[in-house]
Amino acid sequence: MAQRILFLEYHLVLQDVVDCLGQRGHQLLGLAPRSLTVELFDQTCAAFKPDWVFSINFSPAIASLCGRLGLPYLSWTIDPLPASRVTLLDGTQAAMCLALAHDQHMVAQFQNLGLPAQHMLLAAPAQRRNPVQDDHMLAPYRCDASFAGSSLIDELLSLDRFLATLEVDTLSEQALSWAQAITESCAHEPAYVGLASLGGWTALPTLLQQHCSAPADRQQLMQLMDGALTALYRQRVITRLKPWKGDLHIWGDAGWSAVHPGFKGQAHHDEELTRIYCASAVNLDIARLYQRQTITMRVFDILAAGGFLLTESNSALANIFEDGQHLAFYDSQEDLGDKISEWVARPDERIAIARAGRTEVMNKHLISHRVDAILQLITQKSW
Repeated sequence: MAQRILFLEYHLVLQDVVDCLGQRGHQLLGLAPRSLTVELFDQTCAAFKPDWVFSINFSPAIASLCGRLGLPYLSWTIDPLPASRVTLLDGTQAAMCLALAHDQHMVAQFQNLGLPAQHMLLAAPAQRRNPVQDDHMLAPYRCDASFAGSSLIDELLSLDRFLATLEVDTLSEQALSWAQAITESCAHEPAYVGLASLGGWTALPTLLQQHCSAPADRQQLMQLMDGALTALYRQRVITRLKPWKGDLHIWGDAGWSAVHPGFKGQAHHDEELTRIYCASAVNLDIARLYQRQTITMRVFDILAAGGFLLTESNSALANIFEDGQHLAFYDSQEDLGDKISEWVARPDERIAIARAGRTEVMNKHLISHRVDAILQLITQKSW
């Protein structure tokens, strides 16, 4: 049965979900969250009469607005959320919510709030990730290996700006030095995902704790330090590849220019990224620190495009893809260069694995598969 679905506009994945819902006959109406007011939400719901409301990433405000009107609210969280977004506001009806997330830790956080929550993997958009075989199109991107992603330099700059406001000499320098030391000592441990792995607030240097005693400052510093650790972890991987003799291309923001001489500039998300995935002999996936035990969108995108993927091994990946059949794993940053060289020298095996990986994604891991699962959940709840 066709339903009316009100959705909150977002820049990632959302349009793919909306397109799939529309193809299945549902009526959809979008609202821009930045300009949303209680009055506008109420007026829109009164006029459109949605059966349920959908957003990418859980929003306490939307959950509260829906609760006031008795509307079901389904969210699919694909990004890490700050603590302020993992809470419930007055008016929320937990039973009228369904919080999906690709990160099992986030699922647990939602459940601890009393929300019905379930795990849902990320997926690939079939219409935007198809193999490109035109040699003329691929020629500018040909290389032995490539990585496309953010250097996360903004995370480091945000920490520096915050610490500068405390007006304590060398505080920023000491914080960065500590973060670099932690990254070096823990990067080889798969369970290391940032401050949470180290004990949280108590793991920070005493000087930082002394100058961030206010609860709001403590929370902000924790988030900023986790961001800095994430940036240092990813940059460390690329830095360690500088001695590698092959042709390595790095695509992303200008922060990479100071990290590796193979920096090529920003890659556009759609067609250019697909060409990079198809032209690279080996595509690297370097997850953000907090995603080391999850499956990133990059994994699904590279495989859907028909690219060969080399990624850090983790149990979540091993549950749905087979090493040497759909993709390839590396175990540590120390052996990554050797792993790349090994696969560059095995073109026939790479091509066969890439084909099998694409088949697996096309059969099981498209946005359309997730939309079908969402609609099944909606039916089970009789929304």
